[in-house]
Amino acid sequence: MPADASETSLLRRLRAELANVRAQAAQQQALLEAAEDAILGLDRDGRVTFANAAACRLFGGQPATDLLGRPIRSLIPGLGTDDDVCWRDDGTSFAIEYDHVPLHKDGAAVGAVLTCRDVSARRAVERAKDEVIGTVSHELRSPLTAVRAALGLLASGQVGQLSEAGQRMVDIATTNTDRLLRLIQDLLDLERLNAGQTVLNCALCDAGGLMRQAADDLRASADLVGVRIEVLPSQARVWGDADRLIQVLTNLLANAIRFSSRGGTVWLDAEPGPAEVIFRVRDQGRGIPVAQLATIFDPFVMLDAADARDKRGTGLGLAICRTIVAQHGGHIWAESSPGIGTTLFVAIPERVAEADESESGEVAA
Repeated sequence: MPADASETSLLRRLRAELANVRAQAAQQQALLEAAEDAILGLDRDGRVTFANAAACRLFGGQPATDLLGRPIRSLIPGLGTDDDVCWRDDGTSFAIEYDHVPLHKDGAAVGAVLTCRDVSARRAVERAKDEVIGTVSHELRSPLTAVRAALGLLASGQVGQLSEAGQRMVDIATTNTDRLLRLIQDLLDLERLNAGQTVLNCALCDAGGLMRQAADDLRASADLVGVRIEVLPSQARVWGDADRLIQVLTNLLANAIRFSSRGGTVWLDAEPGPAEVIFRVRDQGRGIPVAQLATIFDPFVMLDAADARDKRGTGLGLAICRTIVAQHGGHIWAESSPGIGTTLFVAIPERVAEADESESGEVAA
């Protein structure tokens, strides 16, 4: 092949590759511009090198050229702190959430990509929801407590003997009133936990003692439905609020008992790890579909509509567990095999190094 033909062929390939690179760059640019979240590119000094259309809208509708070169802290003063309030140049403010991904080249930091979103509307809705829940819960608890007391008097026969049908109706009313009172108490607990109105009284706790206490609290209820609780011995110790950790284990055990069949067994154990203690609650229930494992710790989640009627739960127990565990710096998750059973895991930082048995401290939750 002549040299000039070879050069022409090479030139065509280079042009084709260049066109492909340009097409890919244009596609990536279009995707960045179409993104709903604000996306900012930063250099190693924290100055803006790129801003998509959403970023321009988020920070006051100014063109990208006005953002380029600006220090990121002039846009997000509280970056890297607990202050998530941003101020626009016109003096308006908004709440922000962001994700930060560092960029490296040859092992050295060369910049970062910051993804941001305005969450002011969502925060306002959450505040309104919490206020409504709190107000309703407080307003309902007192009259329901009075109703429950009256039903107790009727059921006891102290105000006169009831017919068989009347006794049955009072028993139904008592059961449903108790369930409403549990729901209100759980709502108030969750509200206080999420609002940071609780204080963790932390100390070094014996994991075995926590498990035995939780099991003892529920053994009578388990016996009524024919479910056996087995607590396996453990020498693990964990740093935390004993009452709150018992509340977590009690909720998990109650949930396991609720979904177990008569004659089934629920196991509770704890294993020390290199940096945390992992509690496990295992049952022989029907299991949880894999697609629903990530949602069972959300408030009011039931596996199906029948659960709300038949299992007598409030739908808040696991949400409360998640909040308490998070306040201890731990995490909670579930694994399940449909038709075989479910295991709920709670990992709590161990913190045993040079800790004295009498050591304790309060941690704002």
